[in-house]
Amino acid sequence: MSLKKNSDWWSISAVVVLVISGLVVLADAKFKKAVKNKGDRAMYINPIVTTVTYIQQLKSNSVIGTASGFFYSRNGRLFLVTNRHVVRGEQPGKTPDTLRLFLHRDPNNISNNDTYNVPLYSSSDTPSWKDHPIHQVADVALLELDADAIKSRFFIKAWSAAEFLPSKYVLDPGEDVFIMGYPRGFFDPQHNLPVFRNAMIASVYGVPFRGNPCFLTDANLHLGTSGSPVITKPKSTWVDSDGNTNMVTGNPYYIVGIHSGTYSVNLSDVNEPLGLGVAWYIQIVDDIAKSFGGR
Repeated sequence: MSLKKNSDWWSISAVVVLVISGLVVLADAKFKKAVKNKGDRAMYINPIVTTVTYIQQLKSNSVIGTASGFFYSRNGRLFLVTNRHVVRGEQPGKTPDTLRLFLHRDPNNISNNDTYNVPLYSSSDTPSWKDHPIHQVADVALLELDADAIKSRFFIKAWSAAEFLPSKYVLDPGEDVFIMGYPRGFFDPQHNLPVFRNAMIASVYGVPFRGNPCFLTDANLHLGTSGSPVITKPKSTWVDSDGNTNMVTGNPYYIVGIHSGTYSVNLSDVNEPLGLGVAWYIQIVDDIAKSFGGR
């Protein structure tokens, strides 16, 4: 059996997007009300889309591949989360030295976007990224970003441990989740918006699959989705481990994993895709963030 890897700062809040004379904008509720009073049509776009980024892998300023990533915040520090194979490169001659991120610049104009380059190595060739200090098999890597530089130029949102699935809630086999990213580098470049793929929990969530800190998803996924977040779908009730039904307000999203590749089996020297994705448990991310030290 082989694993095919798919790579070719604040909590989520009530932000809305409006269409004003054909212009798509992000705005807060007060601005939306003022616009509606003028008779303009309002269209809501969930701010969850600003938690992810399209990634181009660069070598000597040339694009050698694409991937997905998302932002994570811990104690005021900002990190980019993606897969280790994205930052390390696994093909001869295709080891990236930089990741190029595509970010929104203006919350009042979602078409106003720019790029931000993140070096993968210091001047002394020391990796800027870190992986898990214990679970070396985990295909997850974090890079710390300059939070002040990002905040001064761009509009993003970051996941935090507050959006992890509470331990008392049960995510059953067969339950629906979704994966947000950039398959084959495909997305809406005009508005810098990702695409969403439906997925299903395909192994027992919470149990390390084959002894590794990961679980399976059943989804139609492609190269380029490496580093995409795996997210629960909003719902108003959750069943806990005691069998009780818990009502929740606001239909929150919970981030539960990081997609990194798909499984196939070798049959008579032919790899047959199984349609199963591998997702690493989200707690891996917080462990790596802690390893950066400091505050």
